Amino acid sequence: MKQSTVAKLPGMYQRGTVWQLRVMIPLDLQPAYGGSTKLIRSLETSDYGEAKLRGTKARAELLQEFAEKRRELNPEPVAQITPELGPTLGKCIRVRLLHWDEQVRSDPQLADTWLRFTDAFSYRNLTKLRLGPPAAPTLPSAAELAELAQRSPFDGLTSTQLARLAEVNATVDQAAATALASRSLSAVVKMADSEARKLGLLVDWKAPEARPALLECLRAYRAALADIVRRDDGQDIVTPDAPLKATQKAPDRLRHVFERWRGVKKRSEDSVRACERALALFEERSGNPPVQAITRAMGDDFRAWLQTLGTSSKTSHDRITWVKSLLVYAYRDLELIPRQPWEGIDIEHRTENPRRPWTDDELRALFSLPLFTRQELPTAPKAGRIAAYWIPLLGLYTGARVGELCQLRVADIESTKHGAFIRITEEAEGATVKTSAGIRRVPVHSELVRLGFLDYVEALRNAAKASLWPELPLRKGKPGAYFSDWFNAFHKRATANTAAPVFHALRHTVRTALHSAGVDRATIGRVIGHDTGLSKAEEVYTHVSDMDLRAAVEALRFPAVKLRALRA
Repeated sequence: MKQSTVAKLPGMYQRGTVWQLRVMIPLDLQPAYGGSTKLIRSLETSDYGEAKLRGTKARAELLQEFAEKRRELNPEPVAQITPELGPTLGKCIRVRLLHWDEQVRSDPQLADTWLRFTDAFSYRNLTKLRLGPPAAPTLPSAAELAELAQRSPFDGLTSTQLARLAEVNATVDQAAATALASRSLSAVVKMADSEARKLGLLVDWKAPEARPALLECLRAYRAALADIVRRDDGQDIVTPDAPLKATQKAPDRLRHVFERWRGVKKRSEDSVRACERALALFEERSGNPPVQAITRAMGDDFRAWLQTLGTSSKTSHDRITWVKSLLVYAYRDLELIPRQPWEGIDIEHRTENPRRPWTDDELRALFSLPLFTRQELPTAPKAGRIAAYWIPLLGLYTGARVGELCQLRVADIESTKHGAFIRITEEAEGATVKTSAGIRRVPVHSELVRLGFLDYVEALRNAAKASLWPELPLRKGKPGAYFSDWFNAFHKRATANTAAPVFHALRHTVRTALHSAGVDRATIGRVIGHDTGLSKAEEVYTHVSDMDLRAAVEALRFPAVKLRALRA
């Protein structure tokens, strides 16, 4: 089956059959990318799962690149040049030169381009040459490119290329030796400044205390070139690993705050995913600045940008709210910032699909379908066979959430002196409830008993079944998601009423019916698992008995639903 082009990973889309990743360049970095507003990377796969993994990695690498580019463009002035600065920059220069030389030796086409570039210099200018990618290389002709392309990548450099490379390296090495002997620090000032900026540091190289650091850089420069010349003689000089990219603790980003927020207590997978999606959008828009650098203006910009993405106002509101919740956590719990900078920044929203109770006509249309009148069970895997018959009826006579019903076990149906009750808990592996108020016991309505629900449960118990719906697939973290998707599409299609309410609206139906029957607010809350609205003291001292709960549930009457009991 062809995967939908709507990807959950922001910026992932298909071009033909191959997945691509689009990452927007932050406004302040666009000049550094030639004015481009976005970067596009091919993920080089048609498989959605593999593309998502590659896309996540590529996106993280680009965000890191943005952070490094911003640090390079906006370095922090160094208040005091420490003794560690020179060795650190020297290591960076050494790795940079040896890595470049490794690239040239491993790629005959790159070597040809590099040597053509050096040929443009006279020997007098060649002594001032800095190893590294040429800014505007002289490209070989089409015929020469074709000849190079025919060479095996395992052939290495030609003897001519190797001899010319050794000649260039020896000349530059001699110049570096002369610079070191004469302590000509100007030979490495530009390289030292470039590496310092990559670390986010702005150094005054004219200051007297900068001289020891520059001398360390010059020594590293000379040592690297000497190693490159030894490579020309056939010695195997290994390129060392790059030193740490920062000499001090990396600044806290909102991503770090998110990881702390996620781990501090148990959160639903849906909440974590929603928060991470919102964070990814903020990183895409802002370039992932340190949390201490997040300003109110960034919040206003993010708010305006969210509303251009074509999502609903509710979705945009939720996304900015998630980011604000991370800022609140950074402020109150972690004390990383002195205040929450986005206080009051919000997006007005409305519920595009307001929920309402089912009407009598809609209930009559639903429960007149062959599924309920003749128990013609659907074959769709998400329907769960017999679950498709019982779960809507349970929703109508309990007001329970679809996820609460889908995760029920046989053991959750218990008998008491006041009749059968349904236990809704988090005891089973993977079971969830929305809030603490969701943990409750709900009486089994007499209409469900008449239709044979308890007989069904007893048959499962005799067969030693654990789940109340053996054929129903459950989605991890959101047990009722699959069934809800199936039911909402099924009844709209089967009743030819695309405006009919969704499954969740049965809770509205039950609450409205209980209110109309004169059931008090506290008891309604205990039945459907809502906050009762009582004060903490009232909550503690208000007890609703099993008899009161049963009386409330038995008050549910739906004249539009007329079903006959079906016996196996």
